[in-house]
Amino acid sequence: MNLVYCAQFRDQTGYGVAARGYLKALDSYIQKNKNVTLKIYSTIASESNSLSPEEKSLIKKYEFVDDSDIKRVIKTDYTFVWHMPPPMMCFADERFRPSPGCAPSMLKLMRASNRNISLVAWETDKVPAEWNENYEHFNTDMIMVPCEWNRDTFSKTGIPCKIVPHVIENISKTSNPIGNIPSDILKDKFVIFTSSQWTHRKGFDVLLKSFFAEFGQSDDALLVLKTYDSATHNLERIKAEIGHYKNSTFFEFNKTVKDNNIIILPGFLSSENVAWLYEQSSVFALTSRGEGFSLPISEALMNKKPVIVPKSGGHIDYIHPEASFLVDGHWDNCFLGIPPYETDGNYFECHVNSTREQLRDAYNIWKNNPKDLEKKGNVGYQHIVEGEYDKYNIGKKFINSVQEANITKNKTQNLKDMLNKCESDTEKVELLKNAFKGETCYVLATGPSLLEYDREYLRNILKENLVFSVKGAYELFPNETDFHFFNAANLPMPTGGFIKEHFKYEGDEPIVVASDNYPIHSRWSKFQKHDLFFQVPIRTQIDDRFLVKTLEFDKHTLDKTIERPCGPGIMYETVMYMAEHLGVSKIITLGWDLNNDASKKESDHEHYYEEKKFFIKGDVLPWEIKATRDATGQLTDWLKSKNITLQTVSKNSKISDKIERIKL
Repeated sequence: MNLVYCAQFRDQTGYGVAARGYLKALDSYIQKNKNVTLKIYSTIASESNSLSPEEKSLIKKYEFVDDSDIKRVIKTDYTFVWHMPPPMMCFADERFRPSPGCAPSMLKLMRASNRNISLVAWETDKVPAEWNENYEHFNTDMIMVPCEWNRDTFSKTGIPCKIVPHVIENISKTSNPIGNIPSDILKDKFVIFTSSQWTHRKGFDVLLKSFFAEFGQSDDALLVLKTYDSATHNLERIKAEIGHYKNSTFFEFNKTVKDNNIIILPGFLSSENVAWLYEQSSVFALTSRGEGFSLPISEALMNKKPVIVPKSGGHIDYIHPEASFLVDGHWDNCFLGIPPYETDGNYFECHVNSTREQLRDAYNIWKNNPKDLEKKGNVGYQHIVEGEYDKYNIGKKFINSVQEANITKNKTQNLKDMLNKCESDTEKVELLKNAFKGETCYVLATGPSLLEYDREYLRNILKENLVFSVKGAYELFPNETDFHFFNAANLPMPTGGFIKEHFKYEGDEPIVVASDNYPIHSRWSKFQKHDLFFQVPIRTQIDDRFLVKTLEFDKHTLDKTIERPCGPGIMYETVMYMAEHLGVSKIITLGWDLNNDASKKESDHEHYYEEKKFFIKGDVLPWEIKATRDATGQLTDWLKSKNITLQTVSKNSKISDKIERIKL
């Protein structure tokens, strides 16, 4: 199996830490099983300067070296795993740095893959709408998540979902004291250790309120807070917020909170320093509002510390009940105020009174017999060790989950995959030559006769045949369409939230053929999908040499040139030429009517739909309809010379009488 894994391998973020953990797991599995070829691609948003030598070596071992390396892999069959918040796929190539030595290639690697799998963690009970939009846009085949709670949430998308937990391991086997913390400060104290980036979701407000309320006047309790800046909090604001909760704690008779019962450790510490902190700590506490897995909690358990944590979330999967003090709370609407945390999503609000109770229970055990607290920590450690969260077993689960994403594809889908591996439109056109040799091609245009037949009856006929849909005809027959043709004329208004598209493709996507007089995406959304793009000359620059006037059909076949003639009209420019190029033996049109003799402008042109608002309105030259209709006779003769029969099922179509009228 060939696997391309794209993630923030070089970043300091939580996604970066998790990605490096999975990379270690995959490497461990591959060392014992030679049936997997792995390449990784880094998207670098906030590069870490503290990667270990082991991590640097491992990234170098599997990372794409240069563009030629990417080009070689793209030509193969492979599965693409993208490990990041889903919207990043839309903009990372533009905003972030790629793997060293490579051009931005994330989208290219995604599109050329045979199947794509999203690897993600989330903290509320609702998948954000913009994430769903990305899954639909990229036609995601599977989602992998680190916990049962996430699986239940993401399964609501209708996409198959598998659990692949993060690796849980000891970061350091050695410890070093932190120079600016005298050891006697921590001696004989009930030390509560907490660690995470400072954000509202991490619930430091709940922990601080609970600690100050329960131990604000105690001499033998200490909170050690290891944290770092976020988009909302720098160090000064963190200190101010801690001071706010301290000053808001009011006891009877105006007793105040002690000044020396909290230690703040901002920034990053070495793994040896962190190991030393765990050695000095009695318990680990984190009252976050949502956790997809929580590497800090798992790290605490691997350091044999009992944990004081919410009773709900992704972390519950790996915590033994005897190793935890679970905080009660309730599910409530999310009010973080930042995307993609939608208010309709619920996260878990830890109760201050329950947090106080669990802190006090842990303190009482420590006070009466510290060995009993140590036993709880040992139980938590042993539970994880026996739970197969090690590198090899996580690597095995990762690979097994990828292999279970079996996708059955039809001829069109397989051809579309092959097109995405091509480097140019010329190469794509060469690939398509005679791809449907000898088959019948149904061409659905947008004339009124498209509605002459019952739609369900038509679907039954079309589903086993090659089907071209022109522009809006796709909207009536999305599941039956193999090729969809559009240009800027009568282009629908874009729809969607973050990803604006004029045509949205559902299920098995068709091969999309776009054409225009101007460069690609000049006149439509950058998110609009296409597999091929054909340039058509600007009408005013061809010296009146329209194809319907020159009738030089054979001059413009796709095996001779990919530049299209100016028809005018998409049927003459791309549709009929594509059918000929695919090698079909018969073309049957429905909705190609050209009925209105008086058509002098687009509004006179008849369609199957009522007049509606378009993003770009099509125009019709005064002579266009008649000339287009008159040329259908010569088109029929040319197709006949290519051993292609042209027929129509439209009863009232005004195209040439040379074209046989048939019934379906």
